[in-house]
Amino acid sequence: MPNPYRVFKDDNYAYFVTCTIVDWLPVFTAEPYCQIILDSLAFIREHKATQLNAYVLMPTHLHAILWPAKGVFLSDILRDFKRFTSRKISGKAQENGDESFLVAFSRARHGGRLSGESNYQVWQEGSHPEAIYSEEFAHQKMDYMHQNPIRAGLVRTILDWQYSSAPAYYSGIQTYPPIDLIDL
Repeated sequence: MPNPYRVFKDDNYAYFVTCTIVDWLPVFTAEPYCQIILDSLAFIREHKATQLNAYVLMPTHLHAILWPAKGVFLSDILRDFKRFTSRKISGKAQENGDESFLVAFSRARHGGRLSGESNYQVWQEGSHPEAIYSEEFAHQKMDYMHQNPIRAGLVRTILDWQYSSAPAYYSGIQTYPPIDLIDL
């Protein structure tokens, strides 16, 4: 069976990725958890030779378009991102006494196949990278991402969602984290 989430290793592509919290828990309804993700995306952009072309942070998941420089592997970027943010999110949950999150993270960790030092698994396994292979596909993914908060009934317009790169694309307003606009 072919892998529908093919990562091209021979060429330089941007990738649409989705990272989802275990059990689809609404972790990103609280600002401190959102800030962990935003700061981590900024770090990737500044220190990991990877463009951040777009993002939308939803209550249960993150969509992003990342464009690693030649010789930089998306799998390494995502592994480090998920490992770091998992530790920060589970630490913040312990600090805040968010027991429902901690129980779910612990259950996922002990029921999953991951091994290591942590007692918690925050992210579902995988990130489903899809190479952005055409301008049409880039538009499709960008529209899908930016419309996600509207489809979820969280806001009325794409510019109303604060955890999104939409303002940079549709109003010329830079976001945090800053993004590297794709000229479409």
